[in-house]
Amino acid sequence: MKSKCIAVAVLLFFLLPGSSCFGEPAEKYYPLKEGMTWVYGVTSSRPGAQKIKITNLAPRELQGQKVTPRKWEVGDSVRIYFIAKGDFGVYRYAEQMTPTGEPQIVTPQVFYLKDPVDKGTYWDISTKMGENDLKVAVIIEDIHEKVTVPAGTYEECVKVKHEGGTQGAKASLSITAYEWYAPGVGLVKSMFTIKKKAADQKEETESTTYQLESFKP
Repeated sequence: MKSKCIAVAVLLFFLLPGSSCFGEPAEKYYPLKEGMTWVYGVTSSRPGAQKIKITNLAPRELQGQKVTPRKWEVGDSVRIYFIAKGDFGVYRYAEQMTPTGEPQIVTPQVFYLKDPVDKGTYWDISTKMGENDLKVAVIIEDIHEKVTVPAGTYEECVKVKHEGGTQGAKASLSITAYEWYAPGVGLVKSMFTIKKKAADQKEETESTTYQLESFKP
């Protein structure tokens, strides 16, 4: 269960302003239209990995902020992430860990993509993972990638790299991840590797790839 939570968390972080003055708006690559649905197949060195289905629900207001609820279905688990658009891009405003739970505001804001989207744009993450500080450097490596996944072939994709980890007294964890976003579609592919090492134990490596299997616009 802990590894599953870490795997989902890797898909969700990514924040703070980039350095570029040109490029496209983040929503072009992270669309929030009601009814859009994505299904991702998963291959992983971790046993028990399951497909993910994501659906954009009807927009609403949450504490005065206009948001788009995104329902995540992983097996029998359902979570809802409330996505907002701001001056700096598309970000996670709140999260609801169960279907009947109360939304919890996310602080600091967790940006998925920053405005403007352009090659060389970078930002940093500094947050918590368990009891340890998580620090991740993020950079857009390309904006013209061609990606083929089960759902089809997508041109002009944005490639984003994430690299960082935690360092604690009893254990350490490092993350290297790549994501590809297609214009008008969103995330089409994600690959990440997690390396974990507890004190006096051998390092463990976990690799997971998510690929878009179907998309409903």
